[in-house]
This record gives sequence, C-alpha cells and structure tokens, in this order.
Amino acid sequence: MKMHVAFRLTLVASAYCSGISAKATGFSFDLIKNFFNNDDVTGSTDSTQTSNTDDRTCVYKWSSLSCMPEDKCSLQYQFGDVTPSQACRISGTSDTTKVPQQFHLAFAGEEVGTGMAISWTTFALESKPAVWIGDKKTTVALVKSAKIETKSYYKDDDYELYSYHAVVGGLKPNTDSGDTSPFTVAVFGDMGTEANSVASNKYVNSLVGKVDFVYHLGDVSYADNDFLNAKRIFGFFYEEIFNKFMKSLTNVMRQMAYMVVVGNHEAECHSPTCLLSDSKKDQLGNYTAFNARFRMPSAESGGVLNMWYSFEYASVHFTTISSETDYPDAPSNAYLTNRTYGNFGDQLTWLEADLKAADANRENVPWVIVGMHRPIYTLRSCDANGVPNNDYESLNVQKAFEKLFIKYKVDLVYQGHVHSYERHYPTANNTAVMDGVSKDGKTYTNPQAPVHVIAGMAGNPEGLYQFKDPPSPEWLVLMDNTKYGITTLTVEPTKLTVTAIEAATEKVYDEFSIVKE
Repeated sequence: MKMHVAFRLTLVASAYCSGISAKATGFSFDLIKNFFNNDDVTGSTDSTQTSNTDDRTCVYKWSSLSCMPEDKCSLQYQFGDVTPSQACRISGTSDTTKVPQQFHLAFAGEEVGTGMAISWTTFALESKPAVWIGDKKTTVALVKSAKIETKSYYKDDDYELYSYHAVVGGLKPNTDSGDTSPFTVAVFGDMGTEANSVASNKYVNSLVGKVDFVYHLGDVSYADNDFLNAKRIFGFFYEEIFNKFMKSLTNVMRQMAYMVVVGNHEAECHSPTCLLSDSKKDQLGNYTAFNARFRMPSAESGGVLNMWYSFEYASVHFTTISSETDYPDAPSNAYLTNRTYGNFGDQLTWLEADLKAADANRENVPWVIVGMHRPIYTLRSCDANGVPNNDYESLNVQKAFEKLFIKYKVDLVYQGHVHSYERHYPTANNTAVMDGVSKDGKTYTNPQAPVHVIAGMAGNPEGLYQFKDPPSPEWLVLMDNTKYGITTLTVEPTKLTVTAIEAATEKVYDEFSIVKE
C-alpha cells in the first residue's frame, strides 16, 4: 500500500490546530540534522515563537525524552514545527484538556494507496471532532467525509484519555501498490521510554525524510513495566509511561505511518498497584490500551483490531500477526492472575487466506514479509541443534505458523521479543537451506526458505539479553547483544536489504540482501 500522500495533512480538533504530515515535504533536512545534537536545546527558529521568551525557556532533553522544566513545559506541536525542541512550549494555565496531542498516522483505506488513519488524543471528550487537510496552512479545508471513531479504555477519579481515529479516503498517492520505486522502512521492536531507549528514540526521530514509514515489532511503550524503575515501585504510572512514549515519537508519527505489531508487553498492567486493583486489571487487561490508542488497517484487510492485519506498500505485501493470542498454546501473558486473554477470532484461518492471496499476486507485488513479535528461531529458545523449544515459547510459535510461512513462500519474517539482534540463513523445519547463499553469507539469491531476523534491541528497560553458553545452530549467521539500535529495510523489486545500525554511533554492523532473479 504505497501511500506517499501528495500533500501535507493538517489536523484540527476542537478549536485548536496542530500540523501533521504523511510525508515530510518542504523541510530542510540539513536543518533537521543540525537540531539533533547531544541534548537538543536550540529552540525554535520561528520568529513568532522566539519572540515569546516564556516558550524559549522550554527545551527538549533527549536524556529524559521530555520538555524541561517538566512542571512548566510540554510538547505541543504546531504547524511548521520540525524538531521536538520547537514543539516545547509553556503549558497553558487555561483549560487545555481538549488540546489534541500524540498525533500519529497509519495506512488505511480499502482502495490501496488512497487513505490514511489520522489519530490523536485529548484528556477531555471532544463531542464533535473534525479533521482539516490541505497542502499548506492557509488552504486547509474540512474533510466532511472523514470517519472518526472515539475510544476510551481507562478512567479514574482524576484521569481519562480519549483517542480519536479519523480515516480519510480519496487521497492522491504519489505511487501505488505494485510500484517499482525503492523505499526504506525503519524496523525494530522492544523500545520503551527508559534510559536504554534514548539513543534509539533519538535516532528514529532523526530519520524523518530518510525512511518512508516505521514498523514497530511489538513491546511498544513498556508501560506495564513501570514498576521496574525504583522511583515507580509504588503508585500508578501505566498511563504516564504510555503517554510519554507517544509524545517522544510524535514528531515521527505525525509525518509518516507508524505501523505497530502486538507484543507481550501490550497485554496488561501488572505493577503491584494494578495487581491489587480489580478496576485497573479490568480496564487495562487483554490489550485494551494497545487496541484503543492505535488504528491499524484490520477492517480493510479482514483482520481484527490491531492484533492481525495486512497492507501493501509498493512491491511488498506486509502481513502482521499476533504471536500472543489466538492459536493453540498461545501464551496467556496474564501475570499472577487466572485471566484468559485473546479470543479475538480465528487468526490462523485469516492468515492462510491472506498469505495465499499474497502469494498468488506475486506478479504485481513480488515480496511477502511477515511481522510478528515472538520468534520461531532464536538462541534463547532452542536446543544445541537449533530445534526450537519452549524455554521462551518458540516451539509453540513454530507449530502454529511456520508451515504456512513455508507453504506460501514468505520471503522475510521480522521479529522482536528477544533483546538482541539475530540474523539467520534461510531456514525451514529447523534446517538451514543454503541454496543460493553466497560464500560470505551476505547475499541470499532465490532462497528456498523464509529468512528470519530478530530486531529486539531498540532499548527496552530490561536491557539486552545476556546469553549463557548459547548454542551454535546451523541456521545462525550473527547474534549481537552489545548494541542498542534498529534495522532498516530497503526494498527494490528484485532485492531486499536489511541493515543493522547501532543507534548511539549510527554505525552499520551488519547488512545482507535477499535477491530474486
């Protein structure tokens, strides 16, 4: 679903307006690069803003992923803001609960390439939300046909968050499904908001204009792990952490599609405070926050919520599945409770139909890529011969999905969950299939089995996984558990290139290609 929307989208909710775009256009990317220094304190170059000395006191600190001072400043994106520091403004003293924030985009629409989901949040209900779009601030117009859904999943005496998802159709794409133009995607899993994620968060923010969209492989905010920080052992911080994550990446999410995969840390809140509160357990269980805050194209692809769905972008069919629910022996992900999670639908029947249709359409869309959270093959969950086991539940994942991946010739399986980077040879039924693999292992030509990559090193609060005496299975090319970072996927009609990048240094430490001749 190639969705280079040909004009800037501008969102206006209630009486307030802020700018978002589906594709960064008209910006000086040299200027963006210059803003991303060690703690971005440059402020805005907008003369109307710099004249306001109050706003100039607000600066964005990468080390905390927030505007400082926090008691006076907050991220408030307006049309024309390019960096987080430009969006740091004095928090208003009047009622700002209806000010839209946490803008994000996703692909949408039943007709490939013509729709976007525009999402935002407020802390008070806006009964008549609306969206305006245009190619510049002075020409925005109300989209009367926008279908806007409002969701709220958690409330207490002092707090309620409302998420709005507006699906806008009839857009003019620069390119369509089946287009042969190359494109690049930022792909990673397991990020969060703690110190380990700062370098990756900063690096992803710097990719505006350099990648076409983001594909986040689950474990998005780690709001459920709020209690791992000593300052948050007691108290309720789930919503605060999720909000912080969304704000920290708003500058990216408002300028390109941010596609998400469900992970185990989206399941519930399991801090001590949550476990002692039936109300919190009920409101935050069974992936409610994840399914309310985002809007993936499941309705258009026959999927369910944000749990499983598919979309096409140029020469790739992306199939996103849930490794958490709705297959035999799926993990419960319920901590210290007897709750049953999942029951969203018949995922496996949908998956087979989706992959079958994608495989039959190779002439138009040659590549099929699966995104999921838990891996089938990983050093963390296999025996000495590389056969998956359930030490980390890989065996159950393999039993559910691998036969379909092989049957319909999936090209690449992207996964997270394990906090490291792993790259494998083409693999089927526990065996490396070496036909077409170059001597240096960097090119797979016409591979005869799916290629598996794990990119779970974006910075989670639990740290990189330290393997103890890991095996050396025949399917393993490389494992790295020393660097936080991401991968990029560059796609051409006859070649996929995966690049592993250390976020702190921006250095490439692994790269390989899958080639079709």
